[in-house]
Amino acid sequence: MAPEPGRWTVPATAEQIAVLRSEVTQYAQEVGVADGRLGDVRLAVSEAATNAVLHAYRDREPGQIRVHANVLDDGYLCIVVEDDGFGPLPRPDSPGLGLGLPTIASVADAVELSAGAASGARLSMRFTTGG
Repeated sequence: MAPEPGRWTVPATAEQIAVLRSEVTQYAQEVGVADGRLGDVRLAVSEAATNAVLHAYRDREPGQIRVHANVLDDGYLCIVVEDDGFGPLPRPDSPGLGLGLPTIASVADAVELSAGAASGARLSMRFTTGG
């Protein structure tokens, strides 16, 4: 029987990044992601949540970050990070260095960035569960 999906919804604030990083990494461990890959999951979730905090709600009140995690039929752990902010558009006045998505792409097995269901951005990341 497949493990229950993990779901988290938190305010898009800097304080919540560590919460998501910890809880999603714990979920990854519980569903069998190899210890050597847990650091990759931790880093990717941290970068994705940081992107939402820095970019999604600029010039307005912070909204929410939603994270869903589940093991797919092919054995991969899929983690989706969504917000209802400005969407996946480049930002010329970015307060960051622009390294978040390349960092995520370097540690995940697959990454897809798209527009969210209503608005905002949806970042999907896949990680092997085996060693």
